[in-house]
Amino acid sequence: MNINISKTAVVLVEVQRQWTEKGLFNRLIRKQLETREVIKNTQRLVNEARDRGVTVVHAPLVVDAGRKKGWLAHLTFGKIFTKGTWKAELVRGLFSEGDIIARREHYNLRGFDAFYKSDLEDVLKDRGITRVFVCGFATDQCPSKTLRTALRKGFDAYLVTDCTATFNGFFQKNAERKHGERVVRSHELLEKLNTGGSEQ
Repeated sequence: MNINISKTAVVLVEVQRQWTEKGLFNRLIRKQLETREVIKNTQRLVNEARDRGVTVVHAPLVVDAGRKKGWLAHLTFGKIFTKGTWKAELVRGLFSEGDIIARREHYNLRGFDAFYKSDLEDVLKDRGITRVFVCGFATDQCPSKTLRTALRKGFDAYLVTDCTATFNGFFQKNAERKHGERVVRSHELLEKLNTGGSEQ
């Protein structure tokens, strides 16, 4: 895989404190998150990717409790990924000046897909991005759906498996198996960026 740095992006899907700090969502993925050192891997990836000039895009889910959209937002009374609270904030240490935040229209919680009613596609295409590496939570849900949509939209998309986490090892491995050759580990990607990437 030859990587054209200027046309490559790392996309972080829902890498937010709702998942990583005390509460139900964290309990759901905590074992995988910790034993596989997902946050540490992700921090290293985005830091080194930025150093090489790779675009880093954050695709958070933010729910406006005052104008909830979608069945899940109503079911949870707007109390998850809530706008203006720590739950919607990006995980500390992952955002840097120059990163891009993709916005979802109306803070909609109907689609488990970072492209759904968001400006993610425009953000990528406006910058000439053709290849995306997807990270985030929970592996078999939002990142996987985002990956599939990216492929349908013509992006050369991959799942960075050790920068994702889900409910248990079975679901994680099953998601990886389904994506087949579209799975890469962060150290493999960094090797390409550091030694084999093409600047052309």
